[in-house]
Formats: sequence, structure tokens, C-alpha cells
Amino acid sequence: MQLFERDMLVKSLPLYLESFEGIPNQQVRGYLESYQLLGAVTCTAYKIGRILLDGNWVTLQSFSQKENKAAKGTVIILHGYMDHIGLYSHLIERLLADGLDVVCYDLSGHGLSDGDPLLVDDFKHYGLQLAELIKKLSRSFASPLHMIGQSTGAAVIMAQQLLSPSSALLEVGERILLAPLVRPSLWRSIQQRFRWFKYVIKRVPRRYSYNSHDESFIRFITEHDPLQHKHIPVRWVGAMLAWGDWIEQHKPVFGRIYMIQGTDDATVDWRHNMQVLGRLYPDLDLTLIKGAKHHLVNESVFYRDQVLGRVIEILNGRENKNG
Repeated sequence: MQLFERDMLVKSLPLYLESFEGIPNQQVRGYLESYQLLGAVTCTAYKIGRILLDGNWVTLQSFSQKENKAAKGTVIILHGYMDHIGLYSHLIERLLADGLDVVCYDLSGHGLSDGDPLLVDDFKHYGLQLAELIKKLSRSFASPLHMIGQSTGAAVIMAQQLLSPSSALLEVGERILLAPLVRPSLWRSIQQRFRWFKYVIKRVPRRYSYNSHDESFIRFITEHDPLQHKHIPVRWVGAMLAWGDWIEQHKPVFGRIYMIQGTDDATVDWRHNMQVLGRLYPDLDLTLIKGAKHHLVNESVFYRDQVLGRVIEILNGRENKNG
């Protein structure tokens, strides 16, 4: 049984800056229960609401340590393409358990945020949204402020940094890229098909991939998740290809950045991406998770524990023992 109705929930939300701590209504409670987030909410100061970022209304959620416990910092989570924040309970709970506050929002066209489903014409829009969020709210966050992005979410982190380098250096602690998107697998085939498709069709059917060893996760998103979409806009494919070209041509950026990558990832061309990011970020710190697939945040326990363990090591300032 579906515990919430997406449009009704969104209409019920207050502006984030005017919202109060707690679960505002039964629609939100149903959403939190559906995505196993109630536990995280009951032990934190929770807020949810709408905020305007780069011309689009998005739904923002925050999970803060209780008043009697000072947070060690704040982590902004950026989800992957076709995902939404409801799917990130494992990461949220691990960060909270380590004493960090968590801030997260659904990208435009995803989850509980406005916009044409799954559509963006330029990845820079994603980056500008994140930059505006930091500008509007960073003073209210416990410092230092960190970022973690999965796949397209990692691209959002890079876009924000490259579009606003001075503010990025001043306001952000660690940046952690999980299976970052530069080029997808089968990039050349996608590029060739896009040259024809962009003139004749507006969208293509979505094909679910087995991007995790966690069969229950795959079953949930393919059969039970009401916030999934069945088609991918062709214009988004064009934006993705342009993003890859832009990143590959960008001059090097100095400063530590972290990449965690599974070696069984068939969603992105991770070997190529690793080379590109090694050139873009000369101080790149790379961790390979042997055998892990693409959706590192929702991998099976064996792989996920390695991923989240490395994330916590990074945020606690510990070096990569594996080089």
C-alpha cells in the first residue's frame, strides 16, 4: 500500500526557511516511512520544505543533531540521476551516527522537486542550484561543510566548484565523489544515436540496470518506488554529453578531492573517468572497491560497508591506507 501521494505531499510543504522542526503532516510521515527514514527523523531535529534554487522550486530536507549534542560538521548529499533523497537512508543514518548534520534535496525533475521529469538542458544548472543553496544557507550549517555526490550528484559537486571556485574554496571542506559521471558506458554508441534521436523523438524508454548487488534495492526501484519515472528525455542525454566534453577540456584544479569507485561498475566508463579526473584534480585521492557496482550508496552490505567506512575515514581526516 502506498503511504503518500507525491503531488499532495509537495503541495502541503511550507517554505523551508519558514518550516518548523518535526514531521509536518501524515503525507510526510508516509514518505519517511516508505523510504525507511523515520528512524533518522526521530533521533534528530528534522526539517522539510521548499526553496527556490536557480529559478526552480526544490524540496530540501535537513537532519540535525539534537540540541544537547554539537555536530561535527554538515554534509550536503547530492543524489544520482533518476534517484531521489528517499533512497539515501543508509548514507544519511551513517553520517548522523558519526555526529554530522545532513542537508539534502531532490534535483530538479526528481523526487519531490519541481521541473519536467528527469530533464535538465545544462549540467551547469545543477551546479548553480548547489551554489545558491550554499550562499543562502551555509551560515546556518554546522561547520565544516562537506559534500558527497553519487554519479550525477558527483557531477553537481564538480560543476559547483568549477563555476564558483573562489566561494567553493572558502566554504567547503571535503568533496567526495562516488562513482562520478563524466562519460557513461557505451559513450560512443550513445553519442552516435543522440545525433539522430534529437531530431525525431523527445524521450526514450528507461531500461533498469542491475547497478547494485542488493536485489531488494533493485526490486524496490523497479516495482514499488512511486517516485521513479519510465522515460528519459533526449535533451538530458545531450546535456550529459556536453558535460563530459566540458569537464575533459577544463584546466586542472588544485586541492584535494576524493573519488570512491567500484571496479564492477557498468554504468559509467570508470577507467576513462578516473584518468580524466586524475588530470583535472592532480591531488585526487582514489579508493577502488573491488567488485562493487555503480550504485555505491545502495550496494549490498559487504560493499556498502566498505564505501561508507571510507567516507567516514575521509570526513574524520584519516588517510587512505590503500593509496
